[in-house]
Amino acid sequence: MAVDPVEGTNLVARGMPNALAVIAASERGGLLHAPDTYMEKLIVGPPAADKVNMDYPVRANLQIIADSLSRHVSDLTVIVLDRPRHAALIEEVRDAGARIKLISDGDISAAISVAVSGTGVHAVMGIGGAPEGVLAAAALRCLGGAILGRFKPRDERKPNEREGWG
Repeated sequence: MAVDPVEGTNLVARGMPNALAVIAASERGGLLHAPDTYMEKLIVGPPAADKVNMDYPVRANLQIIADSLSRHVSDLTVIVLDRPRHAALIEEVRDAGARIKLISDGDISAAISVAVSGTGVHAVMGIGGAPEGVLAAAALRCLGGAILGRFKPRDERKPNEREGWG
């Protein structure tokens, strides 16, 4: 099981929308046990699920998403957590011609929105919590979307040098 009793704690504290209580269940070994660290994420809906790649430049992934949806890149909206670490990413998305929707918290609800028609959200990009990435992956699996992710530790030491990593 993976549980986040309040995903978007700051949202609740501020009386804002999109906070969720989240639980995902699977057979033993079916969910990644993600450490409490960051994860770089690229999240897309079903049309682009098997086409994007984290190793592609932002511009290339946006073009793939646009082509998958029979749209122009300028028609896309990408959700990014509003954090200083995303300044370069935001600039790349804007330079490619896509729109940005900055959010303060709540990347699980953002992830779900890419796989639901009519939300006006076409991708989520950036670095957020790894445990939230696992929960988002479970929801996206049910909805046909995809999340690509890789751990981005909070410091530069290798995983086996950090406390709690085997």
